[in-house]
Amino acid sequence: MRGSFEYAYQLLRSYFAEVRLVHQDLVFDIQTTSCKNKIFTRCFWCFGPPKKTYKIL
Repeated sequence: MRGSFEYAYQLLRSYFAEVRLVHQDLVFDIQTTSCKNKIFTRCFWCFGPPKKTYKIL
């Protein structure tokens, strides 16, 4: 993804929202280092059974 962080972050969130329309059991978590700087650190996603385990973590 190119462009500003805000644009890339919005694209990533939009992508997962679209995937969730097809797969309702999708879980995703986009993590940044801070709200102010918004430095992307990682993204996690899973479908189905691992969803229950992820909520426990």
